[in-house]
Amino acid sequence: MAATLFLSELRVDRKLTDDYLDRLLANPAEQSSPVQESMRYAVLGAGQRLRPLLAYRTARILNQECAATLRAAAAVELVHCASLIVDDLPCMDDSPMRRGRPSTHVAFGEPVAILAAFSLIALASRSLLEGDLDDTELRALVRFQKRLLSTLDSGSLIAGQAMDLQLTGDTRLRHLAQISELKTVPLFQLAMHAGAVFAPPAAGWDSLLDSAGHHIGMLYQMVDDFLDGDDTDEQALAHQFARTSDLVKQFGHRAYLLNDMLEFLYGKAFETDRSHR
Repeated sequence: MAATLFLSELRVDRKLTDDYLDRLLANPAEQSSPVQESMRYAVLGAGQRLRPLLAYRTARILNQECAATLRAAAAVELVHCASLIVDDLPCMDDSPMRRGRPSTHVAFGEPVAILAAFSLIALASRSLLEGDLDDTELRALVRFQKRLLSTLDSGSLIAGQAMDLQLTGDTRLRHLAQISELKTVPLFQLAMHAGAVFAPPAAGWDSLLDSAGHHIGMLYQMVDDFLDGDDTDEQALAHQFARTSDLVKQFGHRAYLLNDMLEFLYGKAFETDRSHR
């Protein structure tokens, strides 16, 4: 029953995200360009929007969900999609396929794909502050904008990608957890903070949000590695799931909103569906 309810909510939240992203990426036909089309192609695919989902559920736990939560959640997804464009490039992971269809650089060419990635990051940052916002909303979203941009610096996502490129073979496998921590975890932490964007700064949530985002991100990456065949340690995966489940209990009586998501992620390790990426 709980799994059925989660999947139902997942569909609703995904549609909420997809509709918003569709509007955000809409362009009048006369102004359409290859870069704009490639942005839509990269974002409006088959992904299950797990990071926005995590943001919404965090907001619900904290009783902070509002219209502007969608802005922050969508910004995280735009950055995620930009990072996938870059990851797939021939000079990076050289992946010809993404979400069951040709990668953005295969469909549109490398130069256009690179420009699309830059444009998505700019859109993520800009869209946070556009439109009518009162002073309280503006201050909260500016704080989140700074966090979003810091997630992209050379000590976070970019550091993880650089390490992934530098290391090979057994050396890479020994450092896989560190690569994941830098390359995957920051966007899950950012998603947690997207859900808490309007929580009072003095409430003391930052540490728990970072810790939960870290462990959820690591669980996600372990599932991904398991599906790729890079990791076959079911015991380690089960341990990470249990440890993460214990951690999110600190969110109190609404922690089930995150536990449902953890069970969904963990179950993915034993399926063949890759559309969660």
